[in-house]
Amino acid sequence: VINLTHRDGNADPKPLTPGETVPIRLVLDACGYRFRKGHRVRLSLSTAYWPMILPPPDDDGIDIDIAALGLGLPMLGEHRRIEIKEPANPDPLPKYIEHAGAVTKRQVARDLSAARTDYHIHEDTGLTEHPETGLSTRQLREEVWSISPDNPQSMTGTSTWTCDMRRPGWFVRTVATARIACTGTDWVISAVVTAFEDDVQIFEKVFAEKWIARDLM
Repeated sequence: VINLTHRDGNADPKPLTPGETVPIRLVLDACGYRFRKGHRVRLSLSTAYWPMILPPPDDDGIDIDIAALGLGLPMLGEHRRIEIKEPANPDPLPKYIEHAGAVTKRQVARDLSAARTDYHIHEDTGLTEHPETGLSTRQLREEVWSISPDNPQSMTGTSTWTCDMRRPGWFVRTVATARIACTGTDWVISAVVTAFEDDVQIFEKVFAEKWIARDLM
């Protein structure tokens, strides 16, 4: 991923000038692959990767000079096979006791009348008990990322993490919720952390809304 306004480094970002052609060098993740006869390489470029990458404040698109486009593939050279012995105990981890199974869900909801897309994430590790300590733990992550396709500044994200720990006669829980939104010039961030013991709230801290300059991000 490259932020084109940071094309010369993060220390001195520079905005792009519409219509101006600038050279870009993008280093891809390295991987080893042996090409056989007839195999081909496909290069895919995109200006969006929502919600992994948050959008710029304006979506003007880009033009690519196909004639000047080049893809360099370094040759790794000869290789040799390395034999690794099996460990004395190939399965050293404890066998956790499962009290509730893990659940993973992904859902995309599109409100056509409001021209808005919501991406829902639900990750539940389930409730498992350590066989030696008797401590049971559970982590639940719920996120909602929303955006209107024609308005990058409508972006919002809410992430809630719930962490439980319990033993017979003892239970604690923490709930942390963070929120992010944006304007054309700032990120708007807030959060709240709450703690419970035996279902009784014993602590809460609110991180007030904070405005952070985007600085061409």
